Amino acid sequence: MIIFDANAVNLLSPEGPRADIIRKLRQSRHHRVAVPWMVLEELAAHQANLYPVKHQAVLNTLEKLRAILPWEPENSLEPLDLERLLDHWRKVYGEIFEVIETSDGVIRRAFQREAMALPPTKRGKDHSEGGRDAAIWFSILEFLKQNPDEHVHFVTNNSTDFSDGIGYPYPMNEDIRGMEHRLTLLQDFDQVVSQFTKEVSGTDAEAAAGELLRSLPVRERVSQTAVEVLSSPTGFAGLGTTDVTVEWREWLASPEVDLLSVTDVTGHEIEGDVWYTAKASWLLYGLALNGEEASARYVSCVWHMKVLFSTAEGDEAPTLLATEEPLPPDTDDEPCMKILQDLKKRVTGVAAGVKQNLLAAQSSVERLATEQLPPSLREFKLATDQWARKLAADRAALQALIDTPTTGLAQKLAADRAALQALLDTTPANKIARQFAENQAALRALIDPPSRFVRQLAENQAALQGLQALLAPQMTFAQRLADSMAKLDIATTAPQPTAGDDAPDDNAEQPESPGDVGDAPTQEPDADGGDHDE
Repeated sequence: MIIFDANAVNLLSPEGPRADIIRKLRQSRHHRVAVPWMVLEELAAHQANLYPVKHQAVLNTLEKLRAILPWEPENSLEPLDLERLLDHWRKVYGEIFEVIETSDGVIRRAFQREAMALPPTKRGKDHSEGGRDAAIWFSILEFLKQNPDEHVHFVTNNSTDFSDGIGYPYPMNEDIRGMEHRLTLLQDFDQVVSQFTKEVSGTDAEAAAGELLRSLPVRERVSQTAVEVLSSPTGFAGLGTTDVTVEWREWLASPEVDLLSVTDVTGHEIEGDVWYTAKASWLLYGLALNGEEASARYVSCVWHMKVLFSTAEGDEAPTLLATEEPLPPDTDDEPCMKILQDLKKRVTGVAAGVKQNLLAAQSSVERLATEQLPPSLREFKLATDQWARKLAADRAALQALIDTPTTGLAQKLAADRAALQALLDTTPANKIARQFAENQAALRALIDPPSRFVRQLAENQAALQGLQALLAPQMTFAQRLADSMAKLDIATTAPQPTAGDDAPDDNAEQPESPGDVGDAPTQEPDADGGDHDE
């Protein structure tokens, strides 16, 4: 574990070479690089401490301007928001370093130590100081206790407060007793570089970087990243198909990518693995959304970025450290224009392949329709013949029921017969033919915009499957007709009462009436259950 004090990385530039080396060390997974929470707060404070002063200076200038103007000057100065700026730098440095949290116990011990002005704190003229140093010191000791297998290299040039690492003053010697061999002090950042890395020569680094960045996996990663991050409501400048500058807002699909150049390559060997940082320029060409008309057009642009990567086999894709806004290619740059022509040919080849697949799919759809339509029509004819025979039988039954009380059912059956006759007069073959023609026309229309091929083909396949569903209404009607006939049979076969049925049989056993005299009680009980005498 490498732990930095604030003085060793003060005002560290996130895009600078020192930050790149820290990223390489962490990315290699051979070393952990961290700062205590107290150091993170100091780094953020050092970046933000001038903000209130600068903001007030602008307000003072505006006030002086108001004093000489007869009108109120317009300005867009936002209110002071110091915490917002601090949060920004906390996030930036939190992505570079691992952060060791400072516990409440550490903070209490630190200020207790400062109150006594004992090392690593000290006494000034009339006060004690060094509470932050004590918090850093106790954070390191707490980490050592919680991670007994770790060896800490503490990078600080504050040898006055933290000593030289050989001997510690009281009570620091008591604080670290038993862990002295697990703590090493380094004086500055250069000692970190010399101890943990080995710089690779520029020629070897550039050759390795160029080979890796031109590989297909890396180009695919850059293409996908372009789709994810290059989007702007105000638009970017690019080069259209006629070599005229156009505006575009975002990629509609992953563009074709090729490497233009690699510069500022630095390599460091860390535990046998070589890690590089480099500035890479990419040429992108693909279908993008037009900024003005919200239409699609082919656009090319140049995208500059800084990347961190390793050539070790099995390592993950390069890490994008920083990117710039894309720019139009330079039409006077012959190598760039040659690469652009190659990208256009590549895109044309992809489009031709899509078109060929489309035609093959169209033939498959036509064969499917040829195979599926005749059986459907045969099934329809068989079903209609069965319905016709059923209708004749229903007509005879209906005539017999005209004078019966079931006229309501007969009327319903007549309505069903009329609906069935109308259905027979309207064959679905014409509907099927029209539907197929519409699907075929839509399928042919896909040849020009290949980017919509997959979605439209899926819709056509769904439509073809839906052709079989055209017979569903007829089958539903047949079921309704069958249900009606079942009710009709019940109504016509039920026994009807006759005049002879109305007279009861004299020999039949009659049920006893509950009101017979023989069954009546001689006395009724009182409400309380006792006998009641008149």
